[in-house]
Amino acid sequence: MNLVQKIMAKHLVSGTPAPGGVIDLRIDQTLTQDATGTMAYLELEAMGVDAVRTDLSVSYVDHNMAQQGPNNMNDHLYLQTVAARYGVHFSRAGNGICHQVHLERFGAPGKTMLGSDSHTPTGGGIGMLAIGAGGLNVALAMAGQPFTMQYPKVIGVRLTGALPPWVAAKDVILKLLAVLSTKGNVNCIIEYFGEGVASLSVPQRATITNMGAELGVTTSVFPSDERTREYLRAQQREAAWQPWAADADATYERVIELDLATLEPLCAQSPAPDNIKTVREVAGTRVQQVCIGSCTNSSVRDLTLAAAVLKGRTIHPSVSLLVTPGSRQVLQMIAQNGVLATFISVGARILEAACGPCIGMGQAPPTGAARAPRTTMLS
Repeated sequence: MNLVQKIMAKHLVSGTPAPGGVIDLRIDQTLTQDATGTMAYLELEAMGVDAVRTDLSVSYVDHNMAQQGPNNMNDHLYLQTVAARYGVHFSRAGNGICHQVHLERFGAPGKTMLGSDSHTPTGGGIGMLAIGAGGLNVALAMAGQPFTMQYPKVIGVRLTGALPPWVAAKDVILKLLAVLSTKGNVNCIIEYFGEGVASLSVPQRATITNMGAELGVTTSVFPSDERTREYLRAQQREAAWQPWAADADATYERVIELDLATLEPLCAQSPAPDNIKTVREVAGTRVQQVCIGSCTNSSVRDLTLAAAVLKGRTIHPSVSLLVTPGSRQVLQMIAQNGVLATFISVGARILEAACGPCIGMGQAPPTGAARAPRTTMLS
């Protein structure tokens, strides 16, 4: 069995576990964010349950952060009180982006998760089967109902080698977008395996599974190995670790071979994330705004690397540099290691640890500025 089949077999409630069949899956965890959570919890209240029936559910406030009137704050207060009423963990504004914080605090290998946000597959970086869904589906899961879905085809991506200097985990998923495009991948799950997996840290894996959403697949997943254990140990959650991997003779609908050592820096251009160019091809393009962060690339490693490039320099007068730490933990760490001071000294604007420019919550670029597709511009 491959890894997807193993996790699904453990959580199968009913149905036909074969491509084309319909199955019901038991859901261990859920997450919501405040742009989608208000309606999800209203639906949960209407179901008349006394408490959530998942192992763990979390309500994050990280999207509608502007408080130009009372509406957003009123929603946040409702989310806080309904979370207390139903036994849901509540992550208040400022704690960080839901996917980054969930990876740090709650993600666990081998678990299933349903989230009312398209980039919920970030959890696949830690070995979860994490699926983005509508608010009603998430409310039903919180009420103890299984998630009904079509049994997926599993596309295997065999990774070999290791990333060369100046090549990031983002380049792995951009390369895969160039191969598979954003269309034709419905009811498929991407599973990464091979010797190259061990060269990638959990934050790097999470970057790759996060942008699996742009492929249009159901989700993406990495095995849980010693690198996963290392990450959970650093988060003081080693007890949550379990080894999960495909069998040696596992089969896939299709296998894509990807040698990490052959990759070079890539970027996506408008109008879609699969319009991939090498950085060499777009060299010389005038840039007026740079956003470093989002749920795709806001780990300590991402920000530290960017700061190392910028140290001792000054941002060009015609460029606005925006930096978004992914979580309160990330912000605290870069404050301690000097990275935050570097960003401030070079002229960057430090934004709240939240989902900001990625969803258009402020920081719109000027007319005629170079643009990239949403999510991929934040690298």
